[in-house]
Amino acid sequence: MMLAFLGIVLFGTILIGLPVAFGMGLASASWLLFFQGMEPTVLARRIYFALSSFPLLAIPLFTMLGFLADRARMLPRLVVWLQMLLGRTRGGMAYVNVGASMLFAGISGTSVSDIASLGRVQIQLMTRAGYPVEYSAAITSATAIIGPIIPPSVAMIIYALAVGNVSVGGLFVGGAVPGLLFGLGFLVLAWWTTRRRGYGVLLERPRFSELVRQTVLVIPLLFLPVIIVGGIIFGVFTVTESAAIGVVYTVIVGFLSKPRLRLKDIYDAIIFSAVISSVAGMLLATGGIMSWLLTFNGVTQQLADFLISITTSPTVFMIIVMLALLVLGMMMDAVPLMIALAPLLAPVAQQYAIPDIQFGLLFVITCLIGLVTPPVGIVLFMTSSLSGVAVERLSWAIAPFVVWMIIVVLLVVLVPPLTTWLPAMLGF
Repeated sequence: MMLAFLGIVLFGTILIGLPVAFGMGLASASWLLFFQGMEPTVLARRIYFALSSFPLLAIPLFTMLGFLADRARMLPRLVVWLQMLLGRTRGGMAYVNVGASMLFAGISGTSVSDIASLGRVQIQLMTRAGYPVEYSAAITSATAIIGPIIPPSVAMIIYALAVGNVSVGGLFVGGAVPGLLFGLGFLVLAWWTTRRRGYGVLLERPRFSELVRQTVLVIPLLFLPVIIVGGIIFGVFTVTESAAIGVVYTVIVGFLSKPRLRLKDIYDAIIFSAVISSVAGMLLATGGIMSWLLTFNGVTQQLADFLISITTSPTVFMIIVMLALLVLGMMMDAVPLMIALAPLLAPVAQQYAIPDIQFGLLFVITCLIGLVTPPVGIVLFMTSSLSGVAVERLSWAIAPFVVWMIIVVLLVVLVPPLTTWLPAMLGF
């Protein structure tokens, strides 16, 4: 009865247009106050408990980092540098698109930042080089998904906070191999498509002096992911500290380079990160109440018993979760989906003896695929707006990339060492 009530109220509020955070809060508060008769102070305590987490500070800091890197003109320099290196090859601009997103993934940690910072530039450069706008928009949407998979990742931070007993650093390190598989697969698809259809034109070879000059300009950006990811992997600082150091580094580079950062850019970055983080904070707060209610009333254990009665195979369980998340990802955004279901399913995965990092990455990556699938994929709609391509046409164009994403998720399910060997080797 409890699960049915929470589900009806939550999806009812979504249907009438309320934000998901308000729906989860209303459903949880109604059950807690009117059906269980608890004191209202319990709500305040659960919200405080959900938000009193040091790693939560990493979300606004990584958001600010990507914003400042864009305002400091570090990202256009990266694209120009890659264009000089790869522009002489057939399909070069498609490779530039993938490479820029993989390098930017080591800075921002979000798909939305990738599209907002690089999307328009990448699409314009590809169309000028003779690529159809549908293909340019499709590969730009697909490569944006690499951002929250290659560390650092805001999505992994949110998952770890929602579940509560998973190492953020372990998820970061474990996501490196699937993220590289995404990128390599996209490069192969780009190679095959550009040669089969004759997309793109060969650019002129840049002068050596210009290439050296552009390399010098892009070196500060190339050092940034090394500082952030390397510091986490080797235990120099925590995830939150790495984000703070990245922000300070970007501000220093921005003030020393031309065009220089302005104080207004820092103010805009603070406001932007505060707005984005407030959404995640509201979802974590209300989702924390709901997940506590489900655990307190034994719903998690009942679900585990039910699923184990259906199958005792961890692989079958993970495939069921993957298929369910792929379907739900077409109807809900990734963050509310993780906050609503991760606390419910992660304890079940533990009863199947599935490694926390493997299940966490399966959950996060599958939810992220929903960002580029209709009808509510936010990255799909953002790219459609930037390129002028209708969502329907863009959905067909991105289909081969989505198929590869699903194949990688299946590899995560069927080959556990893909996500566990590197964290184990580094002590996570």
